Amino acid sequence: MRLTTFVKTSLALFLIGAIAACASDAPPRTGPTIAEPAQPEFEDRAPIQDDYRQEAERYDRRAFVRPPHMGDEDPIRVGLLLPFSADSEAARRVASAMFDAAQLAVFDAGGENFLLMPKDTRGNAEGAAAAARSALTDGADIVLGPLFSESVEAASVVTRAAGKPMIAFSSDLTAAGNGVYLLSFPPELEIARVTEFAMSQDLTRFGVLAPRTNYGDRVSGAFAQEVFTRGGVIVHEERYDQDPDAMLAPAKRLAQYSMEIIPVEMRHDYEANGDTPPPEEAGYTQGYQAVLMPEQGTLLRALAPLLPYYNVDINRVKILGVSSWNNPRLTREPALRGGWFAGPDPEITRNFENHFGGAFGSPPPRLASLAYDATLLSARLAATHRRRGTPFTDEAITDPNGYFGADGLFRLNPDGTVERGLAILEIQPGGIKVIDPAQRSFAPGF
Repeated sequence: MRLTTFVKTSLALFLIGAIAACASDAPPRTGPTIAEPAQPEFEDRAPIQDDYRQEAERYDRRAFVRPPHMGDEDPIRVGLLLPFSADSEAARRVASAMFDAAQLAVFDAGGENFLLMPKDTRGNAEGAAAAARSALTDGADIVLGPLFSESVEAASVVTRAAGKPMIAFSSDLTAAGNGVYLLSFPPELEIARVTEFAMSQDLTRFGVLAPRTNYGDRVSGAFAQEVFTRGGVIVHEERYDQDPDAMLAPAKRLAQYSMEIIPVEMRHDYEANGDTPPPEEAGYTQGYQAVLMPEQGTLLRALAPLLPYYNVDINRVKILGVSSWNNPRLTREPALRGGWFAGPDPEITRNFENHFGGAFGSPPPRLASLAYDATLLSARLAATHRRRGTPFTDEAITDPNGYFGADGLFRLNPDGTVERGLAILEIQPGGIKVIDPAQRSFAPGF
């Protein structure tokens, strides 16, 4: 395979002063592997100063990594921070696959002077800060990762103080900005897209049945904002603990609000004395036309049938979901038939999955595409850079035209958040189908 030749001839470029993916029980595959990751050492340093120049001066350019075959040429150095030796086996597997995806991106777009330097965060905040310092000590012009929100927070203190940009893989919006960009799948984007589409189909009254979790809080809050901004109404919301038995009562209560005309005593802000019923124009006199149900997997298959069980007409009420609904098993659940959700276009993601599988012999986990896209973006910026200085300026990273990657169109905003072109998909008995394609450009009208 081409990748085999590339890896053999470029192993020094990838791994000088760095680590590779951890060993696993999987059969040998194409690509470099180092059984024992070399973890960055914790250094006894003074606290980071407010002036980033003081932090940047800690790093000696004469000590920056320069592969021998590059001679006197100064490479474009990119640090990649991943939890190769995390306590969680699942995290280690994801880190290994994300490193594989990053190597694939370098093979696809990296120039001869592009140097990828993986660093082990150990899956914790202290390790992430040490990994960021190690990458900067080796001369990283930009840092990709880490993965977990607490690791991003710790590593970003180092990169911000050194004046170096970071493209992290967390969806924790509190970490974004001031040189930190989040290339991830924030649920707010999915909610905005599916709400916009639903309301374009004349659905204006909604119910919500969400888990009592931080994710549920985030999704229901985003949904409320999107609905009210567009002039819709959330007729009723119910929350539940993520246990099949605990779902019964909330689902039953929500089902009562699906009737054509809601009794006065059930309406929003009704008071027991009946003196202050809400005005009809408030939208609370009629039942909902659609229900947002941001659940997944086995719990979703237990939750969805409760609505028709409690007499909700699912032929009349549309069920809305999230990107984790892109699961072929859900097509066998009659209660979800016709449900809508937003997510990357499957045709686009399938191309990346085939590309990755052809190189490494197994399908990529969901997060692998983030490492591919971040590395691809870095490689393309490095390839087009012709002036002295860094190719990773804020203006370059936040190009308003965006980029086209493994999951389709995306762009990073000056505030550190991400925008994505998402499709609307529908669950049908024969499979999951795209019913409204993802945008292919950020230009108006596309």
